[in-house]
Amino acid sequence: MKKVVFSIFSFLLLIGFSNAQTAQEWMDKVSENYQKIPNYYIKFELKESGTQNTHTGELFASRDKYSLDVMDIMQMYDGKMLYTVMKEDKEVTISSPSPDSDDLLTPTKILKMYKSGFQLNLGKSETIGGEKIQFIKLTPTENSDIESILVGVNVKNNSLAHYKEFYKNGSSRFITVKEYLENLIIPRALFKFDQSKYEKDGYIVTSI
Repeated sequence: MKKVVFSIFSFLLLIGFSNAQTAQEWMDKVSENYQKIPNYYIKFELKESGTQNTHTGELFASRDKYSLDVMDIMQMYDGKMLYTVMKEDKEVTISSPSPDSDDLLTPTKILKMYKSGFQLNLGKSETIGGEKIQFIKLTPTENSDIESILVGVNVKNNSLAHYKEFYKNGSSRFITVKEYLENLIIPRALFKFDQSKYEKDGYIVTSI
């Protein structure tokens, strides 16, 4: 689950901020623009190697608060508490992670990881589906399960076309955004966990 959250937020942080000419300028643009976004929504498709299944998910985020629903798992962070709902097992785990915890992957934290934990290089340009795509390669500079990340930018309109994660164990993960919206009116209840509701539905709720 943690890897999926990392992938989704990483992909989101790169949307729309890929018009710089060098890798460093591009990452500086990410940092500058991301701080201006109060909230956003994405609908996405996720596919992992070793399976033909494609998973559709949704994410609502407001600064470091988020609500993510994908692959029969719902995860919500209200700024203090992290709630992970396993729908198939009817289990809920509640934790209070520190800002530096590996269990907590907020957009702000991932952005900091990119600024200090990756080497950025402009990759090759390819024509895919009649569109010119410029790839940017991100390589971890510290110990990581990730071998590399490839971000493909449509040169015509500077939109993000491809996001691919490659792991050292040979697996990979691809994410494609189907819908992206900013500056929404997001109900506060979306980031509020109703424990009684889940208990009434037969979920086992555990605090750790």
